[in-house]
Amino acid sequence: MTSHLEEIFARDLKAVGLPDPIREHKFHPDRKWRLDFYWETGWAVEINGGGWVQGRHNRNAITMRKEYEKLNACLEQGIRVLQYTGEQVKTGEAITQLERIFKK
Repeated sequence: MTSHLEEIFARDLKAVGLPDPIREHKFHPDRKWRLDFYWETGWAVEINGGGWVQGRHNRNAITMRKEYEKLNACLEQGIRVLQYTGEQVKTGEAITQLERIFKK
């Protein structure tokens, strides 16, 4: 399920001409983990809006442990994950950083 913040981010990707990502990419063979945005270059983006909506990223240590487990599994597979808050998406900070990465 995509969020409003993810839709803003996807719109901004198109607006600046960055490559189309795979949305809700299932990257692990045994777990149900998904990445919000993934590119075949090995970069991924997770939009974490939970601080504002009482979602997953605003909960207890067990939930954070599971999040770290997911991110560590990404690194183990060579996937570099950028994480952004809703504010970073709304201000354009997220897109600006991604533009720098893709123009290298």
